[in-house]
Amino acid sequence: MNKFTVLGVILGIVGIVSLGAPGVGPRTARSGFRLDTLIEIRKDTLIEKYLRDSAYKAMFQRDTTFRVDSAALRAQADSHKVALPEVVTGDLNGLAVCAGSPVSVPYSSSGGRFSPDNQFVLQLVDAAGKVTNLGEPAKAGPFGNGTLTGVIPVNTASGSRYSLRVASTNPAVNGTPQPLRVLPAPTARIELPDGSNAVTVMPGQPATFRVALSGHGPWSFRLSDGTKVQNTMTTPYEVTVMPDKPTTYKVVNVSGPCGSGTVSGEIIVNVNENPNPEIALKAPNGGYRVCTGTPFQVAFTATGKYQAGNGFVVQLADSTNNWTTISNSGTASPLVARLPYGISPKGAYKIRVASTLPSITSNAENLAVAAQAVAVLRNDTVRIDEGKTAELTVDFGGGGPWFVLLSDGTYENNIVKSPHTIRVTPNNPTPYAITSAGGACGVGEYSGRAFVKVNIPPSTITTGNLSARTICHGSEITVPFTTGGRFYANNKYVVQVADTSGRFVSLATTYKEGVLKAVINPAYLKDTLNTVRLRVTSTSPAVAGSETTIKVLAPNVSQAIVAGEGTIRPGQTSKVRVAFKNGLPPWSFVMSDGTKVNGTFLNPYVLTVAPTSSTEYTITSLSSSCGAGTPTGKALVTVEAN
Repeated sequence: MNKFTVLGVILGIVGIVSLGAPGVGPRTARSGFRLDTLIEIRKDTLIEKYLRDSAYKAMFQRDTTFRVDSAALRAQADSHKVALPEVVTGDLNGLAVCAGSPVSVPYSSSGGRFSPDNQFVLQLVDAAGKVTNLGEPAKAGPFGNGTLTGVIPVNTASGSRYSLRVASTNPAVNGTPQPLRVLPAPTARIELPDGSNAVTVMPGQPATFRVALSGHGPWSFRLSDGTKVQNTMTTPYEVTVMPDKPTTYKVVNVSGPCGSGTVSGEIIVNVNENPNPEIALKAPNGGYRVCTGTPFQVAFTATGKYQAGNGFVVQLADSTNNWTTISNSGTASPLVARLPYGISPKGAYKIRVASTLPSITSNAENLAVAAQAVAVLRNDTVRIDEGKTAELTVDFGGGGPWFVLLSDGTYENNIVKSPHTIRVTPNNPTPYAITSAGGACGVGEYSGRAFVKVNIPPSTITTGNLSARTICHGSEITVPFTTGGRFYANNKYVVQVADTSGRFVSLATTYKEGVLKAVINPAYLKDTLNTVRLRVTSTSPAVAGSETTIKVLAPNVSQAIVAGEGTIRPGQTSKVRVAFKNGLPPWSFVMSDGTKVNGTFLNPYVLTVAPTSSTEYTITSLSSSCGAGTPTGKALVTVEAN
């Protein structure tokens, strides 16, 4: 076949596929060749070899309207099992970059044929699907692999719904997308904690504001007063200043890993140089609650100018509004005060701070006097069953919340109601007392005793029925049993059997994981088959369990009785019967003719024999589960002469 013949075959195939492809019309003189009409071309064929020569290339160079329809190519390639061009974007491992930063992305290509003029380009795709080329297209490496470098546009908004991909130009194939996060540029906003934009302080007093930082840290920023903060991860960042005159504060610049950012806001710190003296009392949450005789701190703020020699004191008033000083004079907060001894906890009191030069007072706050706690355990005797819970009652007085510690170690705190119930679960009869108790004013007074009686049931053992009712002497068996009441940690369970005199004798016993086993070997056996009384006992406490019985076979007492008589002619068979007694299966025996039977459970056991001459059958040896045995009897089979 010459090249013209091959070309004719190719054009025929092209015409057929073009006419049969949905949505594809026949080629006209100027419609141009479309690559999707050549999808039947396969690797390693004579046709592909021909398409690589110069005539094929010249044909496509003359046709200027030639283009690659990647969608049609993919659809028809799928239907004809043609390997498609594929571009794989390298894994970026969750890359996060700043806008304006360079990125370097590896890629690889495989599958179908790429055009000789094909190039690869790095692209950024946003959440809406908009595509931005990040660099100039470039050729692939010698093996279809390479690395492309681009720059994220500086105007790219921050977010995590971006992806990077490498795409080819001819054919147009989009590579696999890899997620990309664009980090936000830093911002800084100066503000006061209360949301206002101005604050007034006295000369020498501090003012605190904060800088709220956003974007990606660490951040560095500079304030309008020259303050610099480098590489902080704290936001908001608190700044304390002490200006000597009214000052406006701004953030001049802010920077972070993504470069410089935007700043906003300003605050004004006013300085009042001639303020009126004022005192403000800072009461704790819930007001003051103080124990008699116990020192406590009183915090306050004093603003304005005071005369030389001024002092601050804490004052207390009752319901008559009679104010009494309860602290030494001091020059700054806090002051240490102490309630006078003997003050009644039931009164209504107020507290304030006063100055001497000038004579002014602060706001007044309520004060409650907490008395020393009193705890009384009610005298009572409580009866409970073993394992049950007893309830003890404690009455509290004085300032709470209270705590109590009992003599057995039971401890409860944050008790806010009186009387209070404490639950205890003693194992034995136990007396109870209070070891320590108190409330808001520390350890207080405590008294009282109680007693809990525990009804402990008697210790009992019930020996269960044995699974095997007849055993051989010396056999190990599992002995079931149940217990009631209490047994101690050092207790041991023992199996006992009664001897001929009725006295119980302990046997070798093992007890592990709830299973009790013993070797049944009573010292005295009266008969071949003996009924033995058996029980389980304990050592701590010493308890004898209920009795059960088991039959024990003496050793080596089994018998095998051979019987049978018959007359046969040569070639006929007869039966020999072996009956067993005084033993437990399985039985094994050897007949006088050499026949061996091992481990049979059949009783009687019947053998079929076919002697050629008159024969007498006996057993020469016998054994069973209980040892050796004694054979007796015989069987006679007479063979008549022809």
